[in-house]
Amino acid sequence: MDDGHGSCSSAGGPRGPSMRFRPSGFPAVTFAGPLAAAGALLSVTTPGSARAAMPPSEAAAPVGALLADPARLVAWLRARNADVGAAAARVREAQGDLGQSRLRPNPALAFSLSDVPVGATNPRGLRFADTSIYGVTLSQTLEMGKRAPRIESARLRLESDRQSYLDAVVQKAAEAREALGRVAYLKSRQAVLEESQAAARQVLDLQRARLEAGDLSGNDYDRLRLDTLLLESDLARNQSEVRAALAACRALLSASCAADDAGPAALETAPLLPPLGPAAETAETAAAGRPDVQALELSARSARQDALLARRRALPDFGLSLGYTRDYLTISGDQPRSLVFNVSLPIPAFDRGQHDAARAEARASEMELSAQALGTRVRAQVASLMEERASLEAALHRLREDAVPRSASILDATVGAVIHGELSMTDLLLARRTHTELRLKALELQWSVFGVGNGLRTALGLDAALVGEAATASGP
Repeated sequence: MDDGHGSCSSAGGPRGPSMRFRPSGFPAVTFAGPLAAAGALLSVTTPGSARAAMPPSEAAAPVGALLADPARLVAWLRARNADVGAAAARVREAQGDLGQSRLRPNPALAFSLSDVPVGATNPRGLRFADTSIYGVTLSQTLEMGKRAPRIESARLRLESDRQSYLDAVVQKAAEAREALGRVAYLKSRQAVLEESQAAARQVLDLQRARLEAGDLSGNDYDRLRLDTLLLESDLARNQSEVRAALAACRALLSASCAADDAGPAALETAPLLPPLGPAAETAETAAAGRPDVQALELSARSARQDALLARRRALPDFGLSLGYTRDYLTISGDQPRSLVFNVSLPIPAFDRGQHDAARAEARASEMELSAQALGTRVRAQVASLMEERASLEAALHRLREDAVPRSASILDATVGAVIHGELSMTDLLLARRTHTELRLKALELQWSVFGVGNGLRTALGLDAALVGEAATASGP
């Protein structure tokens, strides 16, 4: 990014790891920033309930409606976004691992046939039926101290994958909201440019009459015409950016984006944030509850259980077996029917799981340190975003309440003075350019405030909470 904010990437994108949200827009100020969300909503596993809630006939994504309703946006993504669906599939995979971990070793059933004569029998003349010995053995392995840590490790991995699923929803919601907001911003910008172009053409038509009457020089008229052409060029470029933004929106929402209800109000009224408390307290809450932080912590706990499971390999697993023998060689004094009991005990002389335990402990330490580092970055990011948001809102308020109304008044007075020949065309061009630039700057600041609010919403975990509410309302 070239807006002065830079792009922090550790495991993913701007402003911290696992960040994939990268706003693109006006060159002066852009904001990257979905921070990862808070909340341990472990009951959420798949987006099936969201699919059931989505109206099947809704083929196009309504930009303004999705910006105005975060729950609807989350449900849309859970039902249609492939990345979110892939995260849900990983949760189902972890559920299968947990079920597998609860199973005990299968028993083994062995059949045997012995005393099959090869050549002459002793004593001679014995038939196969007189010498054969049949046996059947049922064996079962008894695990010693391994089942509990294996189940606990699988359970923690499942919880970690559930948090990763929440994080995927949070990240995609932030990216989708940024894409929808950019469409609304560019449509608003286009409306300003079209309005300025219409006013410029109106003035141009009036000045053409003065030119034909000899009250205006050809040079002044040409300057006015060139300025109008520049506005048309800006409008054409903005229309191209609108088409690109709609394409990006379609890629994220897996549907065409209907921008009829998109405009300045869509950005301004989007319910991004509730009232926030002090920056330090808000940052601490966000760091403690982010799904990606919790996923790392749960992975670390799972790795600790893997280490315990590896160390338990030093405890040998008993093998018990029960055999039944039917012996037809009774001529030699054998018992015709007998039972056999066996106990086997492996000796852990070499492999006691020591290296696997060390590897699992190292992975647990890695996950714990990564979670600590991520939490530290979260605190700094949230505090920075809150300060940036306050500064941008103050600048936007000054621009809207003072600069834009003042420039509009100056432009109206200048147009009237030029028509009456009291001011030159240069004065009109400067006044019109200033007013258009101020209106565009106000839109740019509004878009920046939206981007920062989107990042804060992601950091505070509000979209993750919506996933849990949707699952609770619609059932598992």
